[in-house]
Amino acid sequence: MINLLIADDHQLLIDGIKTTLADIEDFNIVAEAHDGFQVLRQLESGILVDVILMDINMPKLDGLDCTRKVCKSFPLVKIIALSQYDEKRFVKRMIKNGASGYLLKDSGKDVLEEAIRKVYAGEKYFCERLSLSIVKQELKLEDTKSLFPKLTEREKEILNLICKEFSSLEIADKLFISFHTVESHRANLMYKAGVKNTAGLVRWAVENDLIE
Repeated sequence: MINLLIADDHQLLIDGIKTTLADIEDFNIVAEAHDGFQVLRQLESGILVDVILMDINMPKLDGLDCTRKVCKSFPLVKIIALSQYDEKRFVKRMIKNGASGYLLKDSGKDVLEEAIRKVYAGEKYFCERLSLSIVKQELKLEDTKSLFPKLTEREKEILNLICKEFSSLEIADKLFISFHTVESHRANLMYKAGVKNTAGLVRWAVENDLIE
């Protein structure tokens, strides 16, 4: 028996998945949740869960952070991301946080069943359409890889603080360097990214998955 928890902030989608899987004899839906905190409370209550179908975009605690917390505290629980987004950055973050699979929400019953069985067995699973999307994006990245600017460790450190909305003065205090040094690094980062302002720099960092 494979015990499932469905996490999504739309009850209609939860009900749809439950109906879809209802006639699969060895699938047992033991719990549901509408946000990440509910997922954690369900697991902490002692309910035996083998696989979580995890929506990415949930209130209070989203699927990205919830996945990281679940994998840290409940390492035997497998997670399959359910999302309407096929963007590489979401896939990479979910996998980095510990998810074993990634499905688009319009996936059919056969795909959903196959994903659950494979992830339960310790394998990885990505729906075919999503895999093709990732491949295309990877090929595009390879074409521009030689043009991608290399950042120093200090630049990476400052970039992350900028993306966390620290001012140059706050960064200087935090890193024990001068304000002018931070401003110089900020200017170099914008030059390397090919942007004109801080907003553009943050957007570039997000698009290239440079935020830790």
